Amino acid sequence: MIRQTSGNDLRRRRASRLAGALGLLLALALIGGVALPAYVAAQGGIPSMPMGFAGTASTVTPAGPVPAGTLVQAYVGTSLRGETTTEAGGVYNNLLVAGPSGKVTFRVDGVLATTTEDITWESGVLKDDFNLTIPALPSVAYNLTMAVAPVGTGTATDQTNSSPYAEGVTVSIQAVPVAGYRFVNWTATAGSFANANSATTTFTMPSQDATVTAHFEEGVEYTLTMAASPVLGGTATDLTGTSPYLEGDVVSIQAAAASGYQFVSWTATAGSLSNANTEVTSFTMPAQDVTVTAGFEVASGGGCFVATAAYGSPTAEQLNVLREFRDAVLLESTAGSQFVTLYYKLSPPVADFISGNSFLRTLVRELLIDPVVWMVEATGGIWRKG
Repeated sequence: MIRQTSGNDLRRRRASRLAGALGLLLALALIGGVALPAYVAAQGGIPSMPMGFAGTASTVTPAGPVPAGTLVQAYVGTSLRGETTTEAGGVYNNLLVAGPSGKVTFRVDGVLATTTEDITWESGVLKDDFNLTIPALPSVAYNLTMAVAPVGTGTATDQTNSSPYAEGVTVSIQAVPVAGYRFVNWTATAGSFANANSATTTFTMPSQDATVTAHFEEGVEYTLTMAASPVLGGTATDLTGTSPYLEGDVVSIQAAAASGYQFVSWTATAGSLSNANTEVTSFTMPAQDVTVTAGFEVASGGGCFVATAAYGSPTAEQLNVLREFRDAVLLESTAGSQFVTLYYKLSPPVADFISGNSFLRTLVRELLIDPVVWMVEATGGIWRKG
């Protein structure tokens, strides 16, 4: 008996392991066969990976490696795509260069480097022992000072963070306003910007010390109000949830249809929607208070606006009787179908009006809807099929 029990336990354990293995294989098949292709399709193809470089940076005069902390930068065309600094012995690692395709060139402390081979950017390719050589390090480097105007309205950051720089070095910079302010532009005592009107950009060092200033101004905040139409059709939610907003702020919003309804589209009194026809989208704030409305309609097989408002819920059991009568009787005739269409056009404002007044809801429910429901149920033997 003991041996038989042990044998049964062993078989159960084996079966359990087999089921687990099969479950894992099924999950991997779903990921590889469904989820991964769907993700690739959503991305418009296989996402590109950065190209990686590592090696040493050295000078011809004097012959030898550059000092630790020397800036190494990679460009695709004229665009800065990656940067790092050297360690002891001129070693550099993790120089990751983002795409897209083009010729890759390198600068060491702002000086164009020579390489043993010409490089064209390729997604995911790693180049070890890729050595860089420059004639000599610049004899002069210049200080870069970051500033904010007015003081206290935001931050200005040297993201390359390797000052002082040689003339011609491209420096990554970023401006971030504090709450209630917005970025205006960059100015500098010398040098040039890739885009002086972008909060994140690059700055090219001149042949002198330079101060780069991020300018901010107080922004007027505007209220975003979310609404649903009809009120009982669903909910409209500000997912960002930090109203009021500044002009130009991008807000994530979501619509969720109630039972018996379906989402139709978004509308707004001002501003712009990235996609007015999807439940989850984004909205760009205008220079005024604004209401964004999620529009819903009764889904096929949906319920009754006025009755839903009267009972305060789209799942009240009385609504099932009315839906059944509508589908089995009214929609089976031309006159009945026209009545239903007219009702759906005219009843939402009435439903919205009574939904916010408990006295009217009670009045409509007890003097109108309940008697109709009673009469429909009482005659069910006549109109119900079968």
